[in-house]
Amino acid sequence: MMSFAPKDMKRQFVLILSILSITFIGSELSAQFKAVDTSRVQGSPDPLPPLEIVNAFPHLKFARPVGITHAGDGSGRSFVIDQVGIIHVFKTSEDTKESKVFLDIRKKVLTDHFEEGLLGLAFHPKYKETGEFFVYYSANKPRRSVISRFKVSSSDPNKADPNSEELVIAVNQPFGNHNSGSIEFGPDGKLYIPLGDGGAGGDPHGNGQNLSTLLGTIIRIDIDKKDAGKNYAIPPDNPFVGREGARGEIWVYGVRNPWRMTFDRLTGEGWFADVGQNQREEINLIRKGGNYGWKVREGTLPFDASAKSTGETFIPPLSEYARHDGKSISGGLVYRGKKFGELKGTYLYADFASYNIWALKKSGARVTSNILISRSSLPVTGFGEDEAGEIYIAAFGGGEGFNAKKVGMGKLFHLGNGKIYKFKRRTKNLNDPARFPRLLSQTGFFKQNKLQTPIDGLIPYDVNIPQWTDGARKSRYLALPSKGSVKFSEHGNWEFPVGSVFIETLSMGDKGNSKKLETRLLVLSDRGWDGYTYKWNDTQTDAELLDSGEVTAHTFKRDGKDHNQSWNYPSRSDCNTCHNQSAGYVLGVNTKQLNSSSSKNNPLDQFHQLGVLTEDLPKELGELPSFPNWNNKIGSVDKLARGYLDVNCSICHRPGGTAVSRADFRSGANLKKARILNQDPGQARFGADGSKIITPGAPSRSEMVLRMMHLGTGRMPPLATTQVDWNAVQIVGQWIESMQTE
Repeated sequence: MMSFAPKDMKRQFVLILSILSITFIGSELSAQFKAVDTSRVQGSPDPLPPLEIVNAFPHLKFARPVGITHAGDGSGRSFVIDQVGIIHVFKTSEDTKESKVFLDIRKKVLTDHFEEGLLGLAFHPKYKETGEFFVYYSANKPRRSVISRFKVSSSDPNKADPNSEELVIAVNQPFGNHNSGSIEFGPDGKLYIPLGDGGAGGDPHGNGQNLSTLLGTIIRIDIDKKDAGKNYAIPPDNPFVGREGARGEIWVYGVRNPWRMTFDRLTGEGWFADVGQNQREEINLIRKGGNYGWKVREGTLPFDASAKSTGETFIPPLSEYARHDGKSISGGLVYRGKKFGELKGTYLYADFASYNIWALKKSGARVTSNILISRSSLPVTGFGEDEAGEIYIAAFGGGEGFNAKKVGMGKLFHLGNGKIYKFKRRTKNLNDPARFPRLLSQTGFFKQNKLQTPIDGLIPYDVNIPQWTDGARKSRYLALPSKGSVKFSEHGNWEFPVGSVFIETLSMGDKGNSKKLETRLLVLSDRGWDGYTYKWNDTQTDAELLDSGEVTAHTFKRDGKDHNQSWNYPSRSDCNTCHNQSAGYVLGVNTKQLNSSSSKNNPLDQFHQLGVLTEDLPKELGELPSFPNWNNKIGSVDKLARGYLDVNCSICHRPGGTAVSRADFRSGANLKKARILNQDPGQARFGADGSKIITPGAPSRSEMVLRMMHLGTGRMPPLATTQVDWNAVQIVGQWIESMQTE
């Protein structure tokens, strides 16, 4: 056995092994397949949002679109900002067959971090006369954010002159995240540039309340004039001009990561969305000289009351939402088009993690309505409008629709099959929320709800490596509406028919005396995948549907003694965070997870024998890929560790995933190319200076292990866990210690 053992870990490890037998709980598999009626859960407990999003330009696709805009020159063209370093141009028409490359600066753009790249584009208010436009991109040596001026080619209006670049301003960045990136001209003709707090987490340099730096601010500059030694001028009416120790460019400050800002084309009022740390996502109105509170405050909640502040009164957000409703706000614009009269004057915004899109209406500084108008399956990165004010939505796609080398990156980069979308009114809305089962007993999936006796037809299954959920036992079932309807994939994600329902009950405590905490449903309807959480009552007789996430303290028996532990119940938005497009929605039912060599009944073989699959298995079971058995520790430490990381971490840490880090934690990824070994974490370190994601041979200097041992902000895996998985820490630590140092 390897020597790696954090403080008190061996004692914890023995304790965990004694209580943490995550075993299969369920009935024996029936000999014949029986279809299950899942119609009761095919509706929705919520009123269906009135709008759908559909592909606006079916023939076009992009790598990572982060915005769409127009030149304001009456040409009827749209411009898409592609994070890899390309600006695309095309006629704003659904029939457009192809786009042209307006500007390609991939060789200049730094894309080492998920949030770096080409991020912003703004056309001069008099673009038709000047031919000037401005871009915001990340650059290296030193790592910095660059705002540059370019000119259109004199011979081709669909081509920019790449040699015309003139640096306007550059701001050094200590980390790769919180770059913000949108740039917008205000109604006053000045250029506004949001800049994040510099990155990492928790604003380690205190930039948010420091007026001597441009980080953590929105700046305002005049690009039609030049001060001495600058390629821009500081407007004399900026609020901090002449203030000792303050940068005159600053318009507002105390912001964390303002991911996108906009000006209402009718009223000229400025808005920005600010991504939160771990409590609140914000929508703010831009007020001259305003201090928005970060990092003393996050939204309206305290974050670090001891942090140094300028002493100015904090401006509260116009609106905010908790992390159960989303994890990363994407602003946003005020709709002034004509196609959707009901949206007129509303601020439209989305959440990158939960995929929800809302419309907020205000009167003065008071919100009068804030409603969910669309729920997609796509991570929205930004909004834009055409010359008529009609709205478009930029979103990443799932999977690996683009090859890194093909788009000129030459290295691993999270690329997806990104597209531009638009709204469409929902034509089919037969949903009656009152009919959706509010109690688990009403779903029809169990004969005797108290005993969790499944109805005939539910297919029980177990997985080789369970996801870590604070040591809970799990029973798992699959309900299918028809035989021979699941499309098998040897290495990728399986495909399931509409009407499929996955049912998972999580329990805590000693065997024979356990307490059921929740039952989760993952339902595929004609709208896509939706997750629902049913919370078990204290009498263990039934479970009630939760409409939002919550944290509840529980007492249960562990080794015969009472044990107290809090439990995170996921919201429907939380479900979307993991069950996303890039991860294939269904996380546990795939070949590696079901093909078990150690179980009495191989679940993959059971699925095959039941005739669930659309065709016969292409190979013998022993020839198909499989994860090692985690509970019995059957397999090498390398396979156990990599399998655990695949199941628990690669949901986000993969090409096309939503993680900040570009590391690839999939077990099949080439370890030398996965940006894990000897790689800087890109955010705040939990270890000593010089620690890496993995430092071969040194788990104590590997951020991967340190984050697994940590509770609170920065913990991995981050969602709904309040306990350290000491078993996994041991295995992953042994794996890292066994690596050869270079």
